[in-house]
Amino acid sequence: MRFVDAHTHMELLAFRQVPADRAGSVEELKRMILSSPRDVVLSWGWREETLGEPLERKHLEDIPKAVLLLRMDAHVGVVNGRLIEMLGLEESERFDPERGYLYEEELWKVASTLKPRGREMAHVLTKGLRDASSMGIVEVHDFVDGELAEIYAGLEELPVRVILMPYYEDYERVVEVVRGLKKFQLGWVKVFVDGSIGARTAYLKEPYEDTDGRGVLLKSHREIASIIERLESEGLRISLHAIGDGAVEECLKAFETARPKLPYHRIEHAELITREQALRAKELQLLLCLQPNFTPFFKETYIKALGKKRFKRINPIVMLDELGVDMIFGSDMMPFDPWFGFDYAKALLGERKAKYYYGGWRDEGRYL
Repeated sequence: MRFVDAHTHMELLAFRQVPADRAGSVEELKRMILSSPRDVVLSWGWREETLGEPLERKHLEDIPKAVLLLRMDAHVGVVNGRLIEMLGLEESERFDPERGYLYEEELWKVASTLKPRGREMAHVLTKGLRDASSMGIVEVHDFVDGELAEIYAGLEELPVRVILMPYYEDYERVVEVVRGLKKFQLGWVKVFVDGSIGARTAYLKEPYEDTDGRGVLLKSHREIASIIERLESEGLRISLHAIGDGAVEECLKAFETARPKLPYHRIEHAELITREQALRAKELQLLLCLQPNFTPFFKETYIKALGKKRFKRINPIVMLDELGVDMIFGSDMMPFDPWFGFDYAKALLGERKAKYYYGGWRDEGRYL
């Protein structure tokens, strides 16, 4: 099997200074942190499904280290008092000091400050690509800023094809790196429209089941339309992170306003896309990148956050397939194992179609 993982964040592998994803309880996670030789501990991968409860600042206050622990979805992270003091963090719309929760751009800013760089990051990327190859992955679409693109440029070994997917805030720097090297291909430019269901920041049309909120809208359709027009003027296509049905609606309005000339601009995730929205996406020649692995992996979180009725609408790959919407699959590193999502997709779509969405499209020369 030759997989294309069309949605990765390889740098997250460098955040595993302790294996938070393997902890079966908060106490076990704390023991991992205490055994680390580092005074500042950055890790990624905890989730309440395995810990048995949501992780909060109160759980980390007795640890004599500065700590940032990103939830598996990387849209919410928890810090302790030592890190708050070290970085001078202050309460804001995206930082709840009582729970120690950092959200969205505030989280990524702090994580970027603490993450490994240079040779250490290069080593992690090389090992991650080797691991990808061993799992049957032949190509990854990896989201990068300019710094990470330059680290990629210095790698001597590329066990798999790498499509560099720039973040909008730094896309010009990434474009410059890619155009100077023949070993990489430039992908779509990423813009975040909302957050995640686990963080309760995915933007929904109706409130969450367990809160009064509808999530966070990071970009309006007017802002998105303006970005689409700017990117198209440079021959580039957009990749819109939109999980909730409310966020998907803003994306569709943006495309209907901008009326792009280039086909196959992408929407990432589209976890709660409706049938009506799917038909509009098809008419607009959009490409949806979904993660079938999310449904079994986050089932408990989805039911708690959305209720059983909306859970049944999550990641509607069967509906999208039946409607003939252009669609590809990626892991988003949750987990970074193509077989996990492939087996789930195969059970719903059959082996032939699952193979197509997990890489067969590339063999046919589609989309790129």
